Amino acid sequence: MIIVMGKLRIDAAAIDAALPAAQKVVAATQAEEGCLQYDYSRDISDPEVFHITERWTSREALGAHLKTPHVAEWIAVLQTMTMKERHIKLYDTDEGEDL
Repeated sequence: MIIVMGKLRIDAAAIDAALPAAQKVVAATQAEEGCLQYDYSRDISDPEVFHITERWTSREALGAHLKTPHVAEWIAVLQTMTMKERHIKLYDTDEGEDL
């Protein structure tokens, strides 16, 4: 399984303006083959921070996702904003275990 975890720091007003585009990319991505989880969440203590959580069945599924029109649209929206911080990491892992 592939896990992608990330953090974006963007001006809070810009995030509010981008929410419709974020909701669109999340809904489209969650319907993709190989997507196990794709979520953005706003940090409860810092309104400028979005957390990214993704789980994919394979690197190939993630690669196909990155070539979709909805991702291109989302990237175009992000490029209109001043990104104060961007950290996104990919982890190749097993299925995990329940705690």
